[in-house]
Amino acid sequence: MTAEKKVKVAIVGTGNVAQVAHLPAYQNLPGAELVALVDEDTVKCSVLQKQYGVSRSYDDFTVMLEKEEIDAVDICTPNYLHAPMAIAALRSGRHVLCEKPLARNAAEAEKMVATAKETGGILMVAMNNRFRRDVEILRTFVKRGELGTVQLVKAGWQRIARDWFEREWFIDQRKSGGGALLDLGMPVMDLAIWVAGLKKPTRVTCSTFGRKGRGGVEDTACAMVSFAGGSSLILEVTWNLLEPKDYSYLEIHGTKGGANLHPLRIHKAMHGHLVNVTPSFDKQRNYYRESYQAEISHFIECVQRKKKPLTPGDEAVGVLKITDAMYESEREGREVSFVP
Repeated sequence: MTAEKKVKVAIVGTGNVAQVAHLPAYQNLPGAELVALVDEDTVKCSVLQKQYGVSRSYDDFTVMLEKEEIDAVDICTPNYLHAPMAIAALRSGRHVLCEKPLARNAAEAEKMVATAKETGGILMVAMNNRFRRDVEILRTFVKRGELGTVQLVKAGWQRIARDWFEREWFIDQRKSGGGALLDLGMPVMDLAIWVAGLKKPTRVTCSTFGRKGRGGVEDTACAMVSFAGGSSLILEVTWNLLEPKDYSYLEIHGTKGGANLHPLRIHKAMHGHLVNVTPSFDKQRNYYRESYQAEISHFIECVQRKKKPLTPGDEAVGVLKITDAMYESEREGREVSFVP
């Protein structure tokens, strides 16, 4: 069997997520070649170019698309640049991996998905938590029906208070699209819906708190989503946790058992007793960190073999429609229903 051709990639945006996750991941992938970096901060871009042995760097995304013979673009830019950059890359014949959220709202995301379909390009969303080993185990239990019918899912991501103003775009609603609800709530909700197998949202109610200034965004939100069949999801997120450390959770409550993801614990009602049925696995490994490597490896494999990704753009549209409905509920102070 002949070796598969290396996928040539350019990373756009060299901020925190690119430095912590994406750049190191490409270094460990024999099937990928990172050939270009793009960032308006030329000093930072140049330093990272040398550190990771990348051939070229640019401060202009359009120029890079025109000059480089690449197969794919990895977008790690602020939210308001996701849609225009992804659409431009897809129309130029490149595949796209885009950091979450895919876009500021569902309408932007739908345009990105439509462009991918028109061009035949891959549009994958960087939902890294779907690639965790503990997540895979829990989802398998749910899919096999071992927890019975899922009735209630509780999910949250609460981050300790810090200075969010260090990234100007992050707290500007026009650029970010939203605050903690979009930044933390959207990926948590995506994971909860995917693991628990929740289908067809019917009603949404949401409250947000801590909006900072004109054009600012919320730092805290809580919401409830009802799904067809009677299942419900309760979501809690904040950037303003006044505790010593961050806190995240995903609980699934079914008619035959329950589970918690952080750390993974699965219990079933058996013969009148509650039994711990959590499979043995290496709990010392950092599954969160490993998930980024697995995510980017999967993207490269999808490009090489023309496979549909595990985290396709069209699924992200569905989650963003729920997020949009949450913001509508908050603005209007009422429950929002989904049209069948």
